[in-house]
Amino acid sequence: MEYGNLAYDEEYDAPPRRKKPQKQHKSAPVRRPRNDRLRYIRYICAIIVMALSAGFMISTFVTVHETRDSVAALEEELAEMEAITSQKAFDLDHSVDLATIEEEATSRLGMQRPEKYQTIYVNVNMDDMTEKTANEVENAGGKIIGAFKSVIGNIVEFFSIK
Repeated sequence: MEYGNLAYDEEYDAPPRRKKPQKQHKSAPVRRPRNDRLRYIRYICAIIVMALSAGFMISTFVTVHETRDSVAALEEELAEMEAITSQKAFDLDHSVDLATIEEEATSRLGMQRPEKYQTIYVNVNMDDMTEKTANEVENAGGKIIGAFKSVIGNIVEFFSIK
């Protein structure tokens, strides 16, 4: 009886050995195809363009919002000023007392009422007449300016953010 080892048997038909793939050196860079690099560059450029566009849109909306806020604040301030002005005008109208004014004029300023001979009445003849003025000529220029302002206003309204 013979104990054998097939490792040394040359007639044994073992499957052929595969070669192990050679390992690449770690220091050698892995080269990607040129098309892949161009695709990545395009993706990066597209991302940058979209980020810049988004930033521009956001800054535009912020500017519009701030402008609207300032306009609203100025309108409120205008309304307050108009209320104050109307109150002052009302107070001024009611503070005018003719008796007080006459007393002030006579006592402090030394004024006196005019005598009858100092008053002169003039009779002016008024005939029915109509005068034409240069207003018709000026309206032609006003119409042109009005049309121009209207066109500009329409353009601004078209492009404004609502």
